[in-house]
Amino acid sequence: MKNGLNATVMVESEEGKQRREIERINARMRHFRGVAASVMNDALKVWYEIWEVCRDPMTCEEIIDGVGDPTGQIPTCGWPELREKLHLLGHYIDYTKRLCDGSINNNPSKKEGEV
Repeated sequence: MKNGLNATVMVESEEGKQRREIERINARMRHFRGVAASVMNDALKVWYEIWEVCRDPMTCEEIIDGVGDPTGQIPTCGWPELREKLHLLGHYIDYTKRLCDGSINNNPSKKEGEV
């Protein structure tokens, strides 16, 4: 009887270890999803700001009638701020890419010609 009791305790202990490991992995996945969602939310906000600045202010009727040409316009926020937003958007996207592919501890991916 004693051997049967020990075997039961070992099985329950093993099941408990597996359950704790599954809970730990699920907690890590919830954290990962939260971080990725937060970074992508920030990226989407920056994209929307850029979209609003770059969107064509002409109405459909003006476009059809050929009124005005918006080329050469300066963004309402100015070029330096627009460049800063594009740079920030690049960081958000790069970070999320590295987070998703598991290379978050590596240096950000460098494009050719960047130092």
